[in-house]
Amino acid sequence: MTSSANSVIAAMGTRRPGLKPAKLHMLLFFAQGHHLARRGRALFDESMYATERAVEVEGVPQEDTSPLHSEEALNTVGYVVTRYSALSPADLRTLIQASQPWQAATKPGSGPRIEWAHLRDWFQRPEETDDPDDERPTRAEVAEVENYLASRRRQ
Repeated sequence: MTSSANSVIAAMGTRRPGLKPAKLHMLLFFAQGHHLARRGRALFDESMYATERAVEVEGVPQEDTSPLHSEEALNTVGYVVTRYSALSPADLRTLIQASQPWQAATKPGSGPRIEWAHLRDWFQRPEETDDPDDERPTRAEVAEVENYLASRRRQ
């Protein structure tokens, strides 16, 4: 079950109050990308569009009082806020505009909608998931832990 983008924004605001709307939209890009790459499904249903400045999410902002309940969704939000929220809007914009999903959506003749498949693939690429200078676990390490936990559940 997916959440609304507005619920994700509310969860981000709880973890890091005072973020401006444009930065929240940019953080939604990273949240959706990481969630698609890690979980194989969208974090929220609303469409995301490439703009001259970065991205916008359809239907945001709206008043949405439904909180995130999924532990997976909350983990994604926590990860994105920790990893990206301290970056300046200019740095976030640079990262987004350098991405293949944004570039594909801004090509002449294409629509501005960012495709979830492109976003998932971008966030699954080895440069994102296996950076040796990053303290996050690699895909192989994550798979090892998941296999271990699955074997423990079967016992």
